[in-house]
Amino acid sequence: MTSASRIVSAKPSRAEHLPALDGLRAVAVFVVISYHAGVMQGVPGDLGVTLFFVLSGFLITWLLAKEFAATESISIRSFYARRALRIFPAYYVFILFSLAVDTALGHRWPRGLIAVAFTYLVNYYNAFLGHPTTSIAHAWSLAVEEQFYLLWPLACLALLRRSRTTAARSVAIVIVVTLLWRSTLYLFLHAPVSYLYNAFDTRCDSLAIGCFLALSLDARWYHVVRQWIQSSPLLPLVTLAVIWLSHHFGTPAYHYTVGMTLDAALLAVFMVQMLGLSVRPLWSWLDHPIARWLGRISYPSYLYHQWGLSVGTRLLPHAPQLLIFAAGYAATLCFAFGSYRIVERPFLAIKDWLFSPPSSTPERAAMSGL
Repeated sequence: MTSASRIVSAKPSRAEHLPALDGLRAVAVFVVISYHAGVMQGVPGDLGVTLFFVLSGFLITWLLAKEFAATESISIRSFYARRALRIFPAYYVFILFSLAVDTALGHRWPRGLIAVAFTYLVNYYNAFLGHPTTSIAHAWSLAVEEQFYLLWPLACLALLRRSRTTAARSVAIVIVVTLLWRSTLYLFLHAPVSYLYNAFDTRCDSLAIGCFLALSLDARWYHVVRQWIQSSPLLPLVTLAVIWLSHHFGTPAYHYTVGMTLDAALLAVFMVQMLGLSVRPLWSWLDHPIARWLGRISYPSYLYHQWGLSVGTRLLPHAPQLLIFAAGYAATLCFAFGSYRIVERPFLAIKDWLFSPPSSTPERAAMSGL
């Protein structure tokens, strides 16, 4: 068993770095940006968002379960404080920036948009209003994640107090119920696609799949499956091919019922494969310093990518599409790097000072890109 394979096993707390995850963040945000730029239509951008959901569910639950195993409890207050220091500064600076620029350009925000922007409810704003085009429309996924952060720690603590197996089974039930609820909304209640795509109650199965994976790390079945899906560096290509086929040939009825859940499950499989196979030459680029750096700034990259792409369009309005995209992506990275250095790093330093003992490098490494 390789050291990378041991990281996602019954004792993940020994890990100082989860291999490939920063690289996967970089891939996820690149898929979203390129799709919104119109240069990667063959790979739907929602796969990048779904990968983010699976990663978040996995990493948050991994850390909560590790804390519970060490202390037989979870500090809910500390969790919320860490999340606030990690997420709020960059998000609210982005919201204020977008509001100021749109106002200067004559694009005044409706009061409702202002209200949901500051309360992490953009997802339901989009859901009920048909996903209107705004400079912060993509913040719907951040709202979904914030709602997850609000609800899951208390539920996770209550479930882990019973047993880890009970917690995993309960999360599995959530996955099935969400799939059935979304299917009912689409097939029988004829809910709009904007609701199915944006609402927390129809998208939380992707987060729950990541949670289920983290809670199953010490299960015997997991180790059997992990050894099989990591047995060849070519197997992830099969996983990616199945994901592509699911999207390319799946009907809307398939996609908005079982398809979303299946895609998230397949992305979870791919994530586990990368955790073990990123040491192999075919996938080692995911742990390259450049990929890890892009993963560390994936959050601000996602925040500012619409503004970055608009810069590319304004700078090169008549250039080939790929050149416009290159300029827009470069502008996005500039925005992201500025946000990371000026806004995020000071608050991350405060978070590390308050909550990370000097010897507690594993949590710092795992949380740094969340």
